[in-house]
Amino acid sequence: MTPDEPTSDLLAGVSRVLAVVAHPDDESFALGAVLDRLADAGAETAVLCFTQGELSTLGGAGGELARVRTAEFADAVAVLGVAHAELLGYSDGGLRQVPLAQLVAHVRRMVGELDPSHLLVFDVGGVTGHPDHVRATEAALAAAGALGLPVLGWALPQDIAARLNTELGTSFTGRPAGDLDQTLTVTRARQQQAIACHRSQSADNPVLRLLRSSRPAETEQPKEHLMDYGITITVQTPFADTVERVRAALKEQGFGVLTEIDVRTTLREKLGEEMEDYLILGACNPPLAHRALDADRRIGLLLPCNVVVRAQGDETIVEALDPQVMVGVTGKAELRPVADEAAQRVRAALQALQP
Repeated sequence: MTPDEPTSDLLAGVSRVLAVVAHPDDESFALGAVLDRLADAGAETAVLCFTQGELSTLGGAGGELARVRTAEFADAVAVLGVAHAELLGYSDGGLRQVPLAQLVAHVRRMVGELDPSHLLVFDVGGVTGHPDHVRATEAALAAAGALGLPVLGWALPQDIAARLNTELGTSFTGRPAGDLDQTLTVTRARQQQAIACHRSQSADNPVLRLLRSSRPAETEQPKEHLMDYGITITVQTPFADTVERVRAALKEQGFGVLTEIDVRTTLREKLGEEMEDYLILGACNPPLAHRALDADRRIGLLLPCNVVVRAQGDETIVEALDPQVMVGVTGKAELRPVADEAAQRVRAALQALQP
């Protein structure tokens, strides 16, 4: 798809996006083309950045650099057409030492303020290997899991990451082609303008060399790769009927519904706002939850498995958080068998809703 062709199914479902990143320039060097493409498709964009980037190896260190990079960030998000941007003051390079719940609270606060349809993050490995990138994604995924929000993850194909590491001496991490379920065609012009705003970071930066070295042939359009952290289906049945069918399908796969959040009613009562029917069900399969908790006591941050049922015109959309996120966020191989079985059961439950 070229930028002049009709909006893809991916973009059609995205109305407001909150990008969660670690450093000022992540929104431009990494996500700039994606944010520009989303804005071009009519989505409102926002950015939450956890640090001021004061420990950059490219531009000195300390308070003066933090002030410089804060100004550069403001200029760059303006170029990208970002409607709302917030830069926090956590220590650059130290996000792993910040309690996850504290970072999650910031994401949830902004979700409450902006009501995004999606979050946008780096892939769970951080893409560049930087631990701050990994931590920012962990916080976003934990918040999304609690709130039932779909997440788009920016990722590199494994072969491209390997080639770039060989050529540029970087430490990018990639995914097998089969893991990347969305490809978004982009243009780089506005991204390059945003990158130019980060003057303190533009000297001998491997990311700039990445963008130049991966420039496609003139007949091709640049592409960005996204990983969707949800499992989604659309059914042609009314909302209320679908909710009952979802409960039954989950029960058939061994899941009980432990929590239920009627988002429409909550927003009407608390804020006086109206929206479509939107229900978040917290589903739990006790044997699988027990195995996951035995492997990692902190996995409760990603439990229960949230299932969203929401109305869209005459259709109803059912979305479930992909249990494989447990493995990606924690990096613990012992969780993979649990995630594999949970994902199989969740997919079976959703497939049972189809005629």
